[in-house]
Formats: sequence, structure tokens, C-alpha cells
Amino acid sequence: MGFTKSCYTHSPMQAELLALQEGLKLAIELPFPDLQIETDSTEVLRMLDEDYSTTNPCLLTCRSLTQQLKSLVIRHSFREGNAVADCLAKEAVRNFKPGLCYRLARPPTFVEPFLEKDMQDVCLGVKKLNSTTCNSLVSLNNSNVLRDNVTPM
Repeated sequence: MGFTKSCYTHSPMQAELLALQEGLKLAIELPFPDLQIETDSTEVLRMLDEDYSTTNPCLLTCRSLTQQLKSLVIRHSFREGNAVADCLAKEAVRNFKPGLCYRLARPPTFVEPFLEKDMQDVCLGVKKLNSTTCNSLVSLNNSNVLRDNVTPM
């Protein structure tokens, strides 16, 4: 199950938050056991932290929705591991229909190659990160830092 939705935003961060909000609403409506959400946005993960002061209504809604899901895990993933979401987002831009949300019972055929790689856990390259960045990503539940080809600098 998934979705795609075109919307107007003033920043990529707002688009990330709106996508998270829509996904959380869907998860509450169609209860998913053991829901896992991955994002390549470290900023979204930091903003979801209760210590991050905000008046952003979308962020406040996301926080509220996460509290309603019992076994939710939100973790960071590298951008390379987020190819399916990236492909869906680009398709939503190409076929821009503001406000319309399409629920997907199965993945569209154009994302199947990316989904196959994702399910096989294919590593797309080597990353060089300093140890501070590695520790920060581990704190954001990025298990790939320890598993993938990440070389500390």
C-alpha cells in the first residue's frame, strides 16, 4: 500500500513533512502492524523530536499522528536507498494534479526495478562519512551506517 499526491509547497522540507503527514494518516486509517517509515531527511527526524520547538502546523500534526501509532519506527536511510519514493515524487511532479491523492494497492510498474533493488538490499556505492556524522545517523536509527559500505574518514 502506498500513495502519491501532488501539492504546492514553499520548500522541500515542507514537501517531506506533507508526505509524512499523508502517510501517517493512511497508516492510521488502514492499521498496519509494525509500521516502519524511512526518510532520507535528517532534518525531518530532528524536527519530529519533541525538544524541537515549532509552530509549524504540519509538523505538529505529524507529531500527534505518530503518537496514535503503537509500533511505529521512523528511521533515516541514505538517499540511495530511497529510490522508490524519489521515483514516485518525480512522477507526481510530471503529472501535477494538486490536491488529488492516489492510493496505490500495488506499486506502479515504473518503480518495480527500484523496488526490486530495495528488496534485495542492493548497495549502490561506498560512502565516506566522518565519525560524528556516523554517530548522528546511528542516533536517527540508520542501521545502514553499520551494515553498508560506509567508510569512516
